Amino acid sequence: MRPAPPPLCRLLLVLFVAWAGAALAARTGLAVAGWDTRRADRPACVWRLGTGPAESLRRCLARVDGWLPADTVVVFVSPPGPCNFFCWRWAAYLLPDLEVSPPDDVEGSRRAAYLIAYQTRPAPPRGTHLVFVRQLAGGRLYRIDRP
Repeated sequence: MRPAPPPLCRLLLVLFVAWAGAALAARTGLAVAGWDTRRADRPACVWRLGTGPAESLRRCLARVDGWLPADTVVVFVSPPGPCNFFCWRWAAYLLPDLEVSPPDDVEGSRRAAYLIAYQTRPAPPRGTHLVFVRQLAGGRLYRIDRP
């Protein structure tokens, strides 16, 4: 039969295990906290709910949601990029009561009454001009005036 380890050895083992667990928890917490803000310039095709870029767009569109009447047609313009289609789809997802149209949709641009510019300066649809309506977090809302 083997003798029990001395109390000092057991205490050191318990302290080591506690320290290792605390260090693991701290590093995991830092990694998770940094996940949302990491690479805020990622293209929209790799966005996920709750990540920094998607939350930035959500905050921008929160000032539009409920301010425009339901079923209003709006054109959504964002900076050009490889995944511009996905940014427009995110806007449509975040504004379910509105009909969100991409800027290259001729029929949607013709019917649209408003334009949302997210992190870009928009060009008005052909034959129209834009009237500034409201500042958004990271964007602007314009009314489309047709002469």
